[in-house]
Amino acid sequence: MLLKKKEELEMAAPSMPVLSKSAAANNPDDQMTPVVWLNEVFMEAVRLGASDIHIIPEKDYLSVKFRINGVIAEVARWDIDYHDMVMSRIKVISGLQVVEKNIPQDGHLELLFELPSHDTTSAKEFNFRVSTMPTINGEAAVLRALNKEGSLLRIDEMGLSEKALLSVKKILRRGHGILLMTGHTGSGKTTTLYSALNYLNATDKAILTIEDPVEYRVANIRQSQVNLATGYTFGIGLKALLRQDPDVIMIGEIRDEETAGIAMRLALVGRLVLTTLHTNSISGALVRMTDMDISKSIVASAFIGIIAERLVKKICEKCRIESVPPYELMKMFDISWPEGVKVYAGQGCDACDHSGYKGRVGIFEVLEIDDDFRNMIIQQVSGNVLDEYVKSHVVETLRDDGFDKVRRGITTLEEVIQVTI
Repeated sequence: MLLKKKEELEMAAPSMPVLSKSAAANNPDDQMTPVVWLNEVFMEAVRLGASDIHIIPEKDYLSVKFRINGVIAEVARWDIDYHDMVMSRIKVISGLQVVEKNIPQDGHLELLFELPSHDTTSAKEFNFRVSTMPTINGEAAVLRALNKEGSLLRIDEMGLSEKALLSVKKILRRGHGILLMTGHTGSGKTTTLYSALNYLNATDKAILTIEDPVEYRVANIRQSQVNLATGYTFGIGLKALLRQDPDVIMIGEIRDEETAGIAMRLALVGRLVLTTLHTNSISGALVRMTDMDISKSIVASAFIGIIAERLVKKICEKCRIESVPPYELMKMFDISWPEGVKVYAGQGCDACDHSGYKGRVGIFEVLEIDDDFRNMIIQQVSGNVLDEYVKSHVVETLRDDGFDKVRRGITTLEEVIQVTI
C-alpha cells in the first residue's frame, strides 16, 4: 500500500508495503511523494548493501546517510518541508506513535521488496530495526537493515581462523556456562551470536532466547522479545525461560546487574548461556562483570569463554592488486611488516562502487576460561594484569588475526590498524 496524502500517513494502520521500483519511476522528482521517496531510499539501501539508514533533519534540508562496510556517507538530500511527513510514514509502518515527537521510540519494520532478477521479478523480505530520537532540528531516524533470508551465517563462514573455530566449537560443546561475545556497537557480535546458535541448532537441544528486538528469526528456536511497555523485561523473561526446560539460552545483551546475575545463576545450574556485552576487550568485559554487585566466585565459575570481535572491510576481489605497505601509518603506530610478505589493495571498480572494498569480515580473539584465570577474577586483579594474561592465552590476538587476513589478501593493513589501535 502506497500512501500519498499527509492525512493518510497520519491515520493509516501499520502495514507491510510491497515496494516496487516502478512506483517511483512514475513520479518525477518534482512530484515525488514522501512515501515514494522513502521507497527509493529503502530500495537503494538494499541495492548497495547498507547496514544502516540515517534520516537526519538539518537546518535547511533533510539528509539521508547510509552506512556501508562500516563507513557512513551522505547519499541524498530532500526538502526540509517534507520532514514531518517522512517521519510520520516511518512511524506508521513501524508501529510507533505518530503524534509523539519529544521522546525516543523504538520499533520494527518489515518490507517486502520486488527486486528484478534477470527476466523475472522476485520478492524478498527485509527487517528494519527502527529508532527515532528528537534533535534540535526535529526527529531523526536510524533504521538498521537485516536481510532475513541471507544474513544468517554458519559459524565456519564468520572468518574465524582454524584454531579459533575449533576453540569456539569446543566451548559450545561444554553444555553449561556463559559464552560472552564482546565488542563495541556494530562490531558483529549479534551475527556471531546467531551463528553459534545456528551451530547448536543442528543438535538435539531445546534452545530459547530473550531479545530486544529479535533480529533474526531461526527455525526450531523459541524466540521471545521483551516489551517494556507491558512490563516484560529481560529479568522477567529469563525467570520464565528457566521453567521452559531449556538446554541453551541466548540473551541478546547484558544491560544491567539483574540480567547479569540471572544469566550467571542459569549457567551454574547446568544451562549453556550465550550473550553479548558492549566493551572493547575481553579484560574490559570481565572488569565490568566484577564491578557489579555479584560474588566474584560466581563470576569466575559461570564463564567458560569470551570472544572479542571487530569488523574489517574486505578488499574487492574484482579489482584486487598487489600494493605497497602504508609505511607512514606503520611507523606512527610502531608496526613492522616482514620483508617480502605481500599486501594487497583494491583499485576501485564498478563492483565495489570504486571504493576498493566490498563486504566485511570479522577478526577475533577467543579465550577459553581456565582455572588460573578464574583465580585472577576471584582475586580481582587489575585490568592491566588481566590484559597481559589475555594476550598470552587467547588463540590469537585481534591484530594477529587481522595480519593473517592481510597476508591472505582479504583485507588491508590500514583496516587492521584502524580497528585495533
